[in-house]
This record gives sequence, structure tokens and C-alpha cells, in this order.
Amino acid sequence: MAGSKRRPEFVAPLYIAWEVTLQCNARCIHCYSESGPGIHHPRELSTGAALDVIDQLADAGVMVLAFSGGEPLLRHDIFDLIERAVSRDLVVNIASNGALINHRMAKRLKQSGVRSVTISLDGATAELHDSIRRFPGLFEKCVAAIRTLSENGLNVVVSFTPMRLNYQDGPAVVELAVRLGAYGVNMSQYVPAGRGTVDLALDPPVLRDVIQQWIEMRRAYLGRVKIIWHDCRVSLLVPPEEQDRYSGCGAGKLTARLRVDGTLTPCVFLPNAAGNVCEEPFTDIWEHSPLLHGFRNRSGILDGNCGRCEHKLVCGGCRAVSMAHYGDPMKGDPSCWIYQDDTVRSGTCSVTGEPEFVQLGTSNQQQAGP
Repeated sequence: MAGSKRRPEFVAPLYIAWEVTLQCNARCIHCYSESGPGIHHPRELSTGAALDVIDQLADAGVMVLAFSGGEPLLRHDIFDLIERAVSRDLVVNIASNGALINHRMAKRLKQSGVRSVTISLDGATAELHDSIRRFPGLFEKCVAAIRTLSENGLNVVVSFTPMRLNYQDGPAVVELAVRLGAYGVNMSQYVPAGRGTVDLALDPPVLRDVIQQWIEMRRAYLGRVKIIWHDCRVSLLVPPEEQDRYSGCGAGKLTARLRVDGTLTPCVFLPNAAGNVCEEPFTDIWEHSPLLHGFRNRSGILDGNCGRCEHKLVCGGCRAVSMAHYGDPMKGDPSCWIYQDDTVRSGTCSVTGEPEFVQLGTSNQQQAGP
């Protein structure tokens, strides 16, 4: 119709992760927000400002709001925020390390309308988990929290982040989650951000085999526990008939992060600011930010191996990994096992001079530790 305004393609993200505090009772070696004991951001939003943000997100059409941190249960007004979000018909998730969850807390979370709780578990033993989390005794608290939440009727998703230190514990973590009554287990991609360093990342062939293993565990555990993942590269390994379900990296498209001061970034691992919801409306940032438009235009501006890749519309590479390595989220993805960034893995080239794609094996056999 003449004179009508075109409706924005991305009216709102499906999922927002909000770091409501940097306070935490752990000091994890891979924490992307660099939270920890005694850490307080000077511009942490007041209760009133936080409630206004929730209203903005609800008015914009956001569906899922995940309160994270730090440890969100350390924020004094967290239940005020939960109740406002639930009253505005947002699906609420809490991302916690489990240390503060007992039967009383679990019942309160259930009564407040929280839909699910994500509990991080970085190993199947106390020695491994507690060393990564730098919190002696946290493993036992975490295990008790998963069991208690499940017993109180909450959907519990166990989040496991495979790194060089722990990736071999993945199957044991899944089995433990099943025994504890978890609803699902999520393989959460490791990205060198915050305190997380590049040397913790898996080498590309090992990452490939870990993802393949989780795809196979999804089939093996069908009907017992839901196996899910947060890694854009999964689309490269699922059967061809399943690939059309994937659109790769969802940063700035399906997901976004709110930092503790109201800054909006394309995903939890990216520091790049699209704007601040305390200074301009969320809808204006989401619809007009040049940064976010750049993330959505994957076919035109990606560089390096991702820019040349035939899979860029179903994968696109991880923009946060690119940022961590190159200081630019639009560069290539060095985690790719198919096509090394700016280097042909096999050393062969096609007659046109463009590097060929080399499909490496995708067996479930774990390689020796890097």
C-alpha cells in the first residue's frame, strides 16, 4: 500500500539473557561476565529501572527472558523482577549455579511462575566441577539443587560447557542429569570471553567430534532427557533433511543480551554495544542499530572462511569466537573444522584458485585430549 511503513523483519528477539547482577558466590575460570564475590557494577539498574526494562521487552514482543549474572538469586529484588516478567506474559528462566537453591527456594521459584531453571554443571565429579568454578563444595550443592528443583515440578536444564579441561566428562554429565531428574541437558558452546581464555577452547577436530557425540546422544536418550545445544556449527553435522531447521548464529537475530547497566549486545559473549535501553527504547535499538543490521546481513559482509563458505546461511560461524580472536565479529571462525580461516586445511585448491571444502570425518570416536 502506498505510503505504508514496512514492518521490520526482526520485530523482537525470541530470547533475551539479562545479567541482572555481577555478584556471584563462585569465580569461574570461564565466566564471560567476569562476575565473582564482592563484584558490584556501579551502574547496576535500580528496581524501578529494571521493571521498566521488563515492560519494554514485553511491549516489544520478546518471548523468553532469562535472568542470569553473576548469580541472579543474589540480587535482593529478583522476585520483584520475576513477578513483573511473569505478569507481562514473558516465559521466565533462571540461570543459576545452584548454591542457593534449597526446598524453600525451589518452592518460591515455582510459585512465582518461573518456567525453567538452568543449572551449570562443568563435570561429573566434585574435583573437576569445583576446580573450574573455584568454589569448594559447589558440586554437591549443584547436584542437590537439580534434584530439589525437579522434585518441586520445575523444568531443570543442566548446562555443560565443553572445554579442554572437561569435554570428556560430557557423557557422564548427561547420565548424572538423567539420574537427578533433569528435563534437559544443554551443550553450551565455549567462547573465549571475559575470564575465559583462548587456550581453554577445543581444537576444531575435537570440537567436531564432541558435537557429533552430542547429536548421537540425542538419539540414544530420546524419551529420557532432552539433549539440546547452543552451537551454530551443529547444522554442519546433522542429517541433510534436518539442516533446514537451522539458521546458524542467532546473535542479533533471535537472541541478545542485556548487560547489568542496560547495554544491549548481540549475544552473551559479545561485548559490542548496540545501544542502552535506559537511554533509548529497546524497540528503536532493535530495529535501527547498524550493528544488529550487520549481524543479520550474513550473506553480504562476513569475511574470512565464513564469508566464502557455502554453509554460511545455516551456520555462519560464531561471531563471538571471531571477536575473541580478531577483535572483529565479522571475520572468520577459527573453530571451523571444514575450512580453516584463510588457510586451506588440505592444501589443495580448485581450478578457480578458490580453496576447496574438505569434509573431515564425523565419527563419534573421541580423539586424544588436546
